[in-house]
Amino acid sequence: MSPNVFHMLYQTHAHSWFWILLFSVISFVFIKKEKTKLQKVTRVLLRLVSAIMIVTGIAMLVTLHFPLAYVVKGIVAICMIGVIELILIRASKGIQTGPYWGLFILLLVLVLLLAFKVISF
Repeated sequence: MSPNVFHMLYQTHAHSWFWILLFSVISFVFIKKEKTKLQKVTRVLLRLVSAIMIVTGIAMLVTLHFPLAYVVKGIVAICMIGVIELILIRASKGIQTGPYWGLFILLLVLVLLLAFKVISF
């Protein structure tokens, strides 16, 4: 794979993280303000960007021949997306989300530490 294609995958992947966090927060705010139609739109966008992030991440893993640290980062990232979905579902049903926010922050910090090679193996 050419360096330009890898750079494009990397940039798309990195920017998708920003959009995932943004759409998650916006969707949560819409739930709290009881704007269900807008919240549904942001959840669809969140899922679309999550799919883009997963596809570009897998493409980069294939290109890099599956280094262990990035495989672990991918698994943790997918778990984090699952926790985001749990938070949004529980918030829309009016169920407490506090423990899941803690788990979300823990997973986000772990993903960032793995991404910036603070944790490596």
